[in-house]
Amino acid sequence: MLKELREGPEAVKKTLQFCEKLVEGIHDRIASLGVDKGFIIGSGTSFHASVATQYLVNKFTKYHFTAVPASEFEDWTPLVTNDYIIFGYSQSGESSDIIKAVKVAKTKGIFVIGITNTEDSTLTKVSDFSLVTQAGEEKAVVATKTYDAQLTAGSLLAYSLSKHERAQKLKELLLKDIASKLEDVLKREKEIKELAEKYKDVEHIYILGRGVNYANALEAGLKFKEAAMIHSEGFAVREFLHGPIQLVDEKTPVIVLLPTKTALEGSLKALEKLKGYNAPVIGIVGDEVKADEYVRETIVIPTVEDELSVLPVVKAIQILAYYLSVLRGLNPDKPTKLTKVVKYEKSK
Repeated sequence: MLKELREGPEAVKKTLQFCEKLVEGIHDRIASLGVDKGFIIGSGTSFHASVATQYLVNKFTKYHFTAVPASEFEDWTPLVTNDYIIFGYSQSGESSDIIKAVKVAKTKGIFVIGITNTEDSTLTKVSDFSLVTQAGEEKAVVATKTYDAQLTAGSLLAYSLSKHERAQKLKELLLKDIASKLEDVLKREKEIKELAEKYKDVEHIYILGRGVNYANALEAGLKFKEAAMIHSEGFAVREFLHGPIQLVDEKTPVIVLLPTKTALEGSLKALEKLKGYNAPVIGIVGDEVKADEYVRETIVIPTVEDELSVLPVVKAIQILAYYLSVLRGLNPDKPTKLTKVVKYEKSK
């Protein structure tokens, strides 16, 4: 896991280089279909990539997409589907839930774009159009660099589908230097390990994010469960006030994702409440953001545009999850109850 999370910046670079022209082809194909809505599906970490892509596509384009877990897709599909399309995420391209969902979609005449890290996988074969990310083989069960690549491909796709001036600026920044921002986060590895030492024995962690980083709040909840066997849940920051905050006390760490000033401003109410309950708040904080008044501990990351922060934020989360795991005496490469791929059984 550690080796692969460190390979994230290179995975991002290669995915950008390989997929830049391909997403233009997707843009042209969608335009030729004359559709403007659809679903984005995936399982586990791939579903969280779906949530991030939904946010970006809906914000910057004329298209409207709904992120749905692949296992739920068949039940959520509208009865009339001839004007829908699907983006399907799967790092392996072999997950049983995604393959079943895509086959259901195909029987209903839905155009499918598969996004996977595995060339010649089942997903690439059953999709109408494939986008193959370039993370390289990932052996650890706990996904890191493949999620980086999925977020990269989804971001590139959203900005390429948009004619908005801000989207074009974000695309330029994504191509130019987002990989270097991930390298900057990796330089903080020692500090993050020291933080993990302080919290390795906790029983519960809550993670709060907003905007595109709501997806990373969900991903962090999954990572701490998978790798470190800590009960952890991700929430939209203000939704945490609508019930879950009842569970917080002075022994409950709450990680708040604060990569930008906008994120801080949108999180102030929750931060004030948490401060009042004396909860140990850990901020993943942009280096231009002043949050010391509200957080007990900080993981500092480079400040980037709000929508691009999804990548440096998750890199900090991955490092923290890794060190929480090994400091608790666990092996994040092989969680005892998990496998790398829940495979599609072709004989059925």
